[in-house]
Amino acid sequence: PTPPTSPPFPAASLCRTRGTGAPAALPSLARRARATSPPRMCEASWTGLEETAGQPAEFPEKMEDALGQAGRAVLAALDDGIYRVRVQLTLAEFDAKEVPIAKGSIMTFVNSVGGSLVERGLRVNFVFNSVADASEARSMVREDLADKVAINVLGLGVFGEDDDVCVLICPNNHGKDLRRIEDVERLMYAGPPKTMTSRKERRLFQQRPIILLNPSLEAIHQHSTPASKVQPMFMSDFTTAYFLDPLAMVSRSSQAAILKSYPSQWQLWMRSTVANRSGAYRLVWEKTTAPAISDISPIFNDADDRLRRGDGLRTQTVRRRGGR
Repeated sequence: PTPPTSPPFPAASLCRTRGTGAPAALPSLARRARATSPPRMCEASWTGLEETAGQPAEFPEKMEDALGQAGRAVLAALDDGIYRVRVQLTLAEFDAKEVPIAKGSIMTFVNSVGGSLVERGLRVNFVFNSVADASEARSMVREDLADKVAINVLGLGVFGEDDDVCVLICPNNHGKDLRRIEDVERLMYAGPPKTMTSRKERRLFQQRPIILLNPSLEAIHQHSTPASKVQPMFMSDFTTAYFLDPLAMVSRSSQAAILKSYPSQWQLWMRSTVANRSGAYRLVWEKTTAPAISDISPIFNDADDRLRRGDGLRTQTVRRRGGR
């Protein structure tokens, strides 16, 4: 099986399972730490295969479910003191190169996340790639948010001292434009104003959250190739709060999706596509770090064989030996 590129998923439906429901109320951004949670599954030692009678309805059914899930993951990450956050939606609706802002779901994300942040009393600065994108976004932003959020252009607008959160919408440097990389770095590393003398205030100023939606940034590097791009070093500062690829791997009888929704782990979900046996996605694997194709291929092949024979799926997990 090979991972397809740019899956043409419609906005109306992502899969056939039940969604996660309406967003739950989350505590204030001011809370930076949570009590230590019980040990969770992670990479350490394999426990083997376990039969599962059924999985909780965590996989998003529709585009609106995925957007709601992404919004809650971003807020949960911010509440845990993570101020460099990444959201990656591998969906045709979010391919800024192919789909104009007016026709995709990017503005739905902007309005949804922007509304949640504004409800917390935060001043949000949305930064777009071009003047045309920013102009179109201003005409499509929710009416109740129009005077509460700023909309700027990467390289022209600034992450000013009056802003609390900066959201970069699909930043890219296609053609290896080094200026775009520098523009993002300026936003990230801009120092506090000289008039700000309090050490605490200066520290908090430099820890203001920056959120990246579907970044496509490539460093100018001798080992960078179209098949294996090298990301700028600052990308390692960002934590993936939400990742969704509904067609990570496909075969004639099944398809696999990768989902990460903070604070949950990276998950592999699968469903059968065989006639009369197609059904909902089910969780088959979890890991604390982003999986590579070499990680999921054996699991996908094993589950694919089971689905082709008409057997049920099994869940393979990795458990932590201690700590969080």
